[in-house]
Amino acid sequence: MSRMLPNLISSMWTIALVAQATDDGVKLAISPQGPLNKASGENVYLRCALVPELAKTAVTDIRWQDPRGDLISGSTREGDRIYSQTSDTASTQLFIMKLQKEDAGDYVCYANFPGHEQLRSTITIDVYQDIEFVDAPAVQNPVSGELGKITCEVSGNPAPQVDWLRDGTELDTSGGRYKVDTDGLYITGINVEDDGEYTCRAVVAANGGLKSQKIKVEVHNKPEFTVDEEPQNVRGIEQKTVAMKCGVTGRPVPEITWVFLQSNSEDNGKDVTKIEDEQRTSHHTVDPVTGTMTINDLQKRHQGDYKCIAKNPAGIIEKIASLFVAEIPRFDIVSNTTESEGGSATLQCTARGDPAPTLQYTKEGQLQSFVAGADPRITVREKERELTLTINQLTREDDGLYVCVASNEAGTAEKSSHVTVKFKPSFQNTPMHVAKTWLDNKIAVNLTCIAESIPNATIRWEKKQRNEMHGAPFLLITENSPNIVIEQRGPSSSLLISPKTIDDFGVFECIAANEMGEARHIITLYEATAPGPITLVEFAEITANSIRFNIDGPNEPNNLDLDSYEVYYHEAGDSMDTAIKRLWPIGTPYTLENLKPRHSYFFRFYAKNAVGLSINSRDFERTMPDVGPPRPPGYIPPTNESIDANRYRLQWTEAEDNGARILDYQVKYWKDGEKDKFRVVTVPAPASHTILSGLSPSTRYYYELTARNERGIGPAMNNTFTTAHAPSPGFRAQSVHRMVDPSDYGLLMSTPVIIGIAIGSLLLLLLLLDVCCYCGWKRGVIAFICLRICGQSKNLKEEDAEKRTIDETDLHYEKQPLTTTVTETTLKTTYREAAAELEPEDKPSP
Repeated sequence: MSRMLPNLISSMWTIALVAQATDDGVKLAISPQGPLNKASGENVYLRCALVPELAKTAVTDIRWQDPRGDLISGSTREGDRIYSQTSDTASTQLFIMKLQKEDAGDYVCYANFPGHEQLRSTITIDVYQDIEFVDAPAVQNPVSGELGKITCEVSGNPAPQVDWLRDGTELDTSGGRYKVDTDGLYITGINVEDDGEYTCRAVVAANGGLKSQKIKVEVHNKPEFTVDEEPQNVRGIEQKTVAMKCGVTGRPVPEITWVFLQSNSEDNGKDVTKIEDEQRTSHHTVDPVTGTMTINDLQKRHQGDYKCIAKNPAGIIEKIASLFVAEIPRFDIVSNTTESEGGSATLQCTARGDPAPTLQYTKEGQLQSFVAGADPRITVREKERELTLTINQLTREDDGLYVCVASNEAGTAEKSSHVTVKFKPSFQNTPMHVAKTWLDNKIAVNLTCIAESIPNATIRWEKKQRNEMHGAPFLLITENSPNIVIEQRGPSSSLLISPKTIDDFGVFECIAANEMGEARHIITLYEATAPGPITLVEFAEITANSIRFNIDGPNEPNNLDLDSYEVYYHEAGDSMDTAIKRLWPIGTPYTLENLKPRHSYFFRFYAKNAVGLSINSRDFERTMPDVGPPRPPGYIPPTNESIDANRYRLQWTEAEDNGARILDYQVKYWKDGEKDKFRVVTVPAPASHTILSGLSPSTRYYYELTARNERGIGPAMNNTFTTAHAPSPGFRAQSVHRMVDPSDYGLLMSTPVIIGIAIGSLLLLLLLLDVCCYCGWKRGVIAFICLRICGQSKNLKEEDAEKRTIDETDLHYEKQPLTTTVTETTLKTTYREAAAELEPEDKPSP
């Protein structure tokens, strides 16, 4: 009884509340309030609760029902997209994850209310599809020249409206090149100028939806071969390098691949960069930029067809080109031959190569090849890859190397063969016929003969007997022969003879023999003696202190050549025991110098060879002339000694002084045709040249050159010279290098240096003159300074007065003008005055 009372009270209270709630309008309220318009893919949350809450204890079993009338469970298993959660009896929650189109409809929340009809509340959910870019890649590459498509496939519910922008500017798609379709934008004749940033913009007016997708468009070009670098058939040379072009354009840059197409090769169809030889070396390289394929160290196996493949995302092209490898000629057969003189020799050579080589024969040392019909002795027969050369009536000159030359576009190869012409020995190149020596000569004489022959000859020596009645005319010489040594060096044989008796001299015969025959060569060994007497001595040229001789020695062709001449000479009154000896090598000037004028001398001459001196010649006597004017200077032929167009370097050999010291040389010269306008230059001795200046270009000059010694002027040496051409207008002087004679230094000095030297010389000369004036006449600057310092005595004034008259007279002569130009009359007068001082027999003829 005690337990039932509380329950009864509770039930009565609930009935009272329900009655109150019913009166007040109990219902189920859904929040948020509907209807709801949601986008596909969104998440939806709904809450259904009893209103008012005071009636919650009276409500039971509150649940959700989907648009199909199915109860929505409260499961929260993974994977459930729509589910409910009830936390108490008065409310429940509905979760819809990733809303889909089929989820649209009326969702009902209901609850049981005892004593009352079931409580229900409904909410409508409308599902729309938001703008979605189903297929709109951010980067697209349509192909140039075609109907270009920029893909932009948009979905949505309601269906969106699409328009396009390019680089921020709206495109006019109402006509022309642009056309909008449901899957994108179409551009007629698209090209690279259509590159840019496009915007695909989708709009849903019903719900205010707006989305856009930026698309970067870069138009691609299909690969194309360039005109000048399209794959072409090429020819290469074995062991060289060849390049095959494959110039391609395209956008993006096409990838280029070369493959080898040769059905009978294991490399058929391979990428050439992967082809290797036996040493695992790749001969092929492909330039990724230019597409050029290079093949190094070409081999015949590289010959064949090659395909160049160029591809990029826009397309692919390919072309086949052939490579021919020219093969270097190689010889198969090259023959040698040996035949006898007068016979025939045949040479043959065969060669291979691709293309077939041309063949020709040449003889080593000759430029021309053998041609059929050029020489009646020679026959040339040619077949493909084979050449035959036949030489008839062989001579010794046909012996030698013959070169077979094979040529094609790959190059030239040569192979030598030898024609050996057998001939009997010949002493044609043995120059020795005579030899000379003497008894007891410590150096053995060498008799040598050279026997040319093929095959090599055997050589022996024989000597002719002086008395043939005692045996054979010739006697074989062996190694055991006394005083003779035999030396053999190939085709050369020598006898080394050291004569001990007269029988060791005579006729020797060199005999060479081979299978072709025999040849003989005679060498006569003469006994050499001292020379015979000198046959002629002439006094060729005599001066006051020298004599030049002409000497002829003895005529002895079978004797040794002369080495020298000797002369012994002494003054008259002396004996030959006191004679002076002078030796002259053969061919030198035979001159005696430093003799005494007007003295008599005796001369005795001898000839000398390796054996000894000749018997003496007769004595010659000669009285030397008195001292006189010198001999003419010696002429030196000109060697383009013109320094420039206005100067000339004249050279000579110094004159013989004729017993008196040479003082100077005088050059008198004038232009051709202007002898009366001559000029004279005097050069102090010793001298062998001078520089003539102030000349006219390209002009011929005559000159007379004389030497003057203490006894007068000698005869003149006459000749001519021509100056150089003047430089052409506009000519710019170039540096000319030549050997500079020390005497030319003055000509090479610059003008300031010459002026400085001249001024210094003038000052020095004035100082010397002032010193002389002071010492001689107490005049000048020094005398003035002394007078100021020391005073002037009376005696000095008197002495000065006495000499003033003399000074004035001297000054008259000093003021006479000087000149280097003299007249012909002046020269003749000077010559006569010098000649007048000579004795009558020494005077030169006029």
